[in-house]
Amino acid sequence: MMAYIEKKRHVYFATLKIPRDVQSHFGKTKFIKSTGESHKAKAEAKAMGIVSEWKKLIEIARRHSKDPDYEFGLEIRAEIESAAKRGESDPAVWYAATDLIDKLIAKGEKERADKIATAAFSDEVILAAEVEKWALTINSTNVKTRNSYLSIAKEIVQRFPTVRAMTKDNIRKWVDHLMKVQGLSKASIEKRFKVARMIWNYLIDQGKIEEADTPFSLPKIVTANDQYNRRQRMKKTGNSNSWIPFEPKEIVQIWRRAKKNDHILADLIYIGMYTGARIDEICMLRCDSCSEEVLEITSSKTEAGYRKIPVHPELKPLIRRLLQSSKDGFLLSGLKFTPSTGQRSSAIGKRFGNLKTEMGFDESKVFHSIRKTFTTLLENANVPENLSMELLGHEKKNITYGLYSGGYTLEAKMEAISSISYPLNER
Repeated sequence: MMAYIEKKRHVYFATLKIPRDVQSHFGKTKFIKSTGESHKAKAEAKAMGIVSEWKKLIEIARRHSKDPDYEFGLEIRAEIESAAKRGESDPAVWYAATDLIDKLIAKGEKERADKIATAAFSDEVILAAEVEKWALTINSTNVKTRNSYLSIAKEIVQRFPTVRAMTKDNIRKWVDHLMKVQGLSKASIEKRFKVARMIWNYLIDQGKIEEADTPFSLPKIVTANDQYNRRQRMKKTGNSNSWIPFEPKEIVQIWRRAKKNDHILADLIYIGMYTGARIDEICMLRCDSCSEEVLEITSSKTEAGYRKIPVHPELKPLIRRLLQSSKDGFLLSGLKFTPSTGQRSSAIGKRFGNLKTEMGFDESKVFHSIRKTFTTLLENANVPENLSMELLGHEKKNITYGLYSGGYTLEAKMEAISSISYPLNER
């Protein structure tokens, strides 16, 4: 196994040199992050998960596309400004650009012509160009978070090509589209507004716009719509949350159906049933970080998510088989990274979604619902909340336990895990 680590004082750090072609994207030449481990083997295992996330970031950076028409217009603007500095009041590039724009209009490509003209001849702030620079300021190294921000930024650029288009009226129309056409939840709309505010504040910092209150304040209609949807879900399911737990027997039914023609999906579901782990965490489990006794999560969305989960007695035979049969170093062997998301879980997550939909389950029950079922079973078994939080990878809210405690022993975790049971023998 390639190390990807270096020792500083008593702690090992994960490191990865950033390829030259994307160094400007990240604004640095090297990734580095503490593993929090002084034991070399443990540090190497944890570093593999961290490095895997970095490699996906690099692939995303290489795929990050630009709008060619705006880019071309901005290049023309730069040439005209450069000519003006040289004292040329009538540069040839101006005539060439206007001739091109006229030809595009004549061919019926007015949208392209307008983009080039706006970028080349106006003092408009072109959002596509600024978002490209803003992307370098995103601090998160979590590939899912970063990719999500970039995807939302692309939506924003398409909706608001220039800063001048960011009017309150246009924003209200955008919200209306998000709610009524796309059917997005309040949380999804809030996330889009968060990214829009990040971009807005970046433009202020860069002096592109004058400092002013952001127009991206969530309209009250979004909250009102969310409350209405919650009331409707309560009437339909008895639960106002968007995602609700499966009944234990329902998960068993889905698992049995998957076993008939999708063994990898069945294995994924079974691991989820007895660990409560997130789908991404399960798909990133590496054989060198797992055993028949313990599964170590080395790739998670939060710091608290890096954890060790004892293997439930019911799960041991499956883990033994997966460890022996893996051909790529991952516990769930054979999954591929999806280029658009940088994740191993994307394709198999869709397979789960298709299967549960075929079986009659609606959008309120997703793979994450298995995690909610696991949590419910722990609660019904009277497992202490702090112990459940450690198993699930949640940060402890209590300062004393969260800040000072070394955490529960594996024996205590095993006792809690062993309380989980499903009606496997029922038909």
